[in-house]
Amino acid sequence: MMVSVEDVMVMEQIANNINIHSDFDIEIISKDSLTEAEAITGLVEDQYDLTTVDNTIDYHGSKKNLRTVIPFFHEVLVVLSKMNLSQQEIDSLIRSGDYVVLTKEVDELDFFRRLIPNFTGDSTINYKLEKHFDLQKDLEENHVLLFFSALENYELGRILFNEEAYIYSLDHAETRGQGSFIEGFCQSYKKTTPYILSRYSFGVTLKEPVFTLAVHELLISKSDLASQVIYDLIETIHQHHVVPIFESSNSYTFQVNHQDINLSFPFHTGTIDYINRDQPSFIERYSEFMGFILSVMIVLFGFGASLKATMNQKKKDRMDEYYHELLELKEQVQELPSDVLRQKLGDMQKVVFDLLIKEKLSANNEFVIFMMLWDELYDEMMRRGESAEEEKKLKYYRRLIETKYLSEP
Repeated sequence: MMVSVEDVMVMEQIANNINIHSDFDIEIISKDSLTEAEAITGLVEDQYDLTTVDNTIDYHGSKKNLRTVIPFFHEVLVVLSKMNLSQQEIDSLIRSGDYVVLTKEVDELDFFRRLIPNFTGDSTINYKLEKHFDLQKDLEENHVLLFFSALENYELGRILFNEEAYIYSLDHAETRGQGSFIEGFCQSYKKTTPYILSRYSFGVTLKEPVFTLAVHELLISKSDLASQVIYDLIETIHQHHVVPIFESSNSYTFQVNHQDINLSFPFHTGTIDYINRDQPSFIERYSEFMGFILSVMIVLFGFGASLKATMNQKKKDRMDEYYHELLELKEQVQELPSDVLRQKLGDMQKVVFDLLIKEKLSANNEFVIFMMLWDELYDEMMRRGESAEEEKKLKYYRRLIETKYLSEP
């Protein structure tokens, strides 16, 4: 992991805690003159796997393969003033431009380009580039200093302890929660968040809490670093409280969709997997709804089955009616004239086939039985017709013979 010289102490402590509680072997590499932009370039060129940068970094290179592993509060804005200045005097000095912004590289000025005009109404920024801050010297040369500091800043703690300077509060307790300056600024620039310096910050006891804001230090990697590695790394950080991101009252809830922070680089897929680790599965999430849908489907299926059974019963009852008609015809087959019988059978056949086409009857076993009965009656009618014809012929021949032979003398 590549870090700047100023971050070595903090990051070595974090890395050691991770190495103790996991199978990782994180090695800290530091470089004295390394800028954050150069650190990102080295990461892109695969010189190392991880590096740290401020969330406000104004990086001009391609960001598409860069991902945030985890954000955590690491630096807070400090407005440091000489002890003999009042709050009103500091306000006037900053608005008149009598201040100096201390920064290690020009790329870190994006934050101040937004903050200073909001406070002074002037877009001009007075800044000084320093690889290593010399707060004692800078405070002798200037009335007010603005810079970002880690909470483990022992030089700042010594100056505060000796009462050579004090930290100016950008807000006041009575304006907190009522649209104060910090709240308004952080709302418009979501890469920052309001922060309260407790009375026991920088290893000393402050006279009162200080209202300021914080910038997240981001641990970043390339997107192709294995998701499982990132997942295991964050799990170790979380379970063993390696960094305060998960429990600090000054930190935000560690969620992908958090609305109070705008990350310079999106979360790594391994990070998202860990954040969503306790979320219910699709089936668990929608089990009640799916159960309701299943119940509705069962009711509808039952209703459909009942409706179908009712319709089938109606078709059967209608078929039974024609059974009765056929049986009545069968009983009357000897009494009805052939032409009447033929007409009734023809009409019945036409009606039944029309109903079959309209699906008001089913071509099932009942229909087959009906046709068998119909065929039986039809055959009986035809046989009766043939017998009558034979008898008619016999009578004709008998009369013919009787006329011819019996009438002769």
